[in-house]
Amino acid sequence: MLDYPLSKTTVNIMTTNKLLLVLSFMFLLCVGQGATAANFSFTGNFNKDNDVQLFSFTIGADSTTVAINTLSLLGGVNLNGQSIAGDGFNPYLAIFEQNTGLFVFDTLNKATNEEAVIANSGSHFYGTLSAGSYILALTQLDNVALGANLADGFADSLGLATFGASPFTAQNGGGSSHWAVDIANVDSAHLATVPLPGALLLFLQGLLVLPIARSLTRHNGVNV
Repeated sequence: MLDYPLSKTTVNIMTTNKLLLVLSFMFLLCVGQGATAANFSFTGNFNKDNDVQLFSFTIGADSTTVAINTLSLLGGVNLNGQSIAGDGFNPYLAIFEQNTGLFVFDTLNKATNEEAVIANSGSHFYGTLSAGSYILALTQLDNVALGANLADGFADSLGLATFGASPFTAQNGGGSSHWAVDIANVDSAHLATVPLPGALLLFLQGLLVLPIARSLTRHNGVNV
């Protein structure tokens, strides 16, 4: 037993060390959860050519096995065993970091007659996804991500997307509004309940940027 008083500095160091131990233990638990990866299937419909359907997914450890693909252009059977009809619109997928909005990967280089696929095979190779949470965006080709951040928007928000003469026929799309997305080997996955029109998406992108702006402003000594 210590027979002398502890200084405030010593107490702070001990408290910090305990916190580090707890955080390290929590980190190990999170890494361990990565081994319980699961698969998720989603289906829905767009209302307009320029809709953006957002999903979120989380992985507990760095991964090279996350696989995401659409099925509604060509049709098929999803991971839930559900038959998906073809003749949907030509799909495009993009991944962003959830905390920062930073762009990670997209399917811009896919062939026109292919589904949108993100997987470590062939031309779909993305490398390694770091542990954390991500935003997945589904749109109709040509409405692609414009820059290095989700806040930069999509092509239609700046009038740069070219859609077909009839709804959902751009880039040889089949004319149907339905979509289907499989997200495999992740810990959790969710989707927004409705597709987002361009104006609302820009509003949400502004909300994403606001915490970053506040942090930078406070760092410079100004409160927002």
